[in-house]
Amino acid sequence: MNGKRIGRFALLPSGGVSQLVSDGQVTSTHVPGIALLDQFETSACYLLVTDQDCPFEETFHFILLDRDLHICARRSLGAAFSFVPGNRVRTLKELVWEDDRHFLAILTGPAERWRFTIRQSGIPFVHPRLTATRA
Repeated sequence: MNGKRIGRFALLPSGGVSQLVSDGQVTSTHVPGIALLDQFETSACYLLVTDQDCPFEETFHFILLDRDLHICARRSLGAAFSFVPGNRVRTLKELVWEDDRHFLAILTGPAERWRFTIRQSGIPFVHPRLTATRA
């Protein structure tokens, strides 16, 4: 099973983070970002993709949630205040699943491709559950 797009989650923004809403119920989980760009279910977890919804905060957050809706890993692409007048704004063009554990994130302006791997288990900072390498 590749990542299956779902519509289960929503966000309640509060500053640069948001409180997670699951199936219409507010949870105690807070995630980085204020706009929910996409959400997927895999055999092992949920994947949320968020951003700051601001051209001056061109950062995309990829967040893994376990079945109890706890954050088990996250990776961010981009940088705060990275917008340069006259340059194109960076957007997430597409997320392409290769299989249940690997996907490509394709960004525009300038074009970049990142390959993500979701591991079955991990050790924070040593062997993270979510890794990203430039493709």
